[in-house]
Amino acid sequence: MTKDDFKKKMDDAGDAYVTYRSRNSRKLKYNICTRDFSTPYIKARKNRAKEGSDTVLLFCWDTDSYRLLNYKDVTKILPLNKVVKND
Repeated sequence: MTKDDFKKKMDDAGDAYVTYRSRNSRKLKYNICTRDFSTPYIKARKNRAKEGSDTVLLFCWDTDSYRLLNYKDVTKILPLNKVVKND
């Protein structure tokens, strides 16, 4: 998956479970993330991170913080509305 493909899938999903393989432990982990930074809650949070060539900036609801995620480590993107059955 390319960086643009990852961004498109995240934009289509809105809020999503993002499963990825940890670089340190090699275990599968997940975060509940979004690329939509337009909500007042997210706008009020400070962001000091900048995207690199192999990372994507996301806001993670479960950690209440911005996160740089390496898109190459992502194994699955599951839209949150499918999990809560809110189509």
